[in-house]
Amino acid sequence: MTNLVLVLAVLDIVVMTVLVIVYRIPPLSRMLQKMLVAHGYWRPTWPTTSSVIPPLLLVLVGALWGLVLLL
Repeated sequence: MTNLVLVLAVLDIVVMTVLVIVYRIPPLSRMLQKMLVAHGYWRPTWPTTSSVIPPLLLVLVGALWGLVLLL
């Protein structure tokens, strides 16, 4: 169980790191949004990915704290 929680915590940190990098580099953020729209995962009428990343990071930090509490 502890190994699974540690793996999930590491994956959470990796996802947060990638999201911060995407958020800090505007061309990368626009490219990600265009790719998501092209594949049908994101609708053009939805908010931009750069406006969705900060709340998503907040949720992921909460999940990380939950995983830490499970340890």
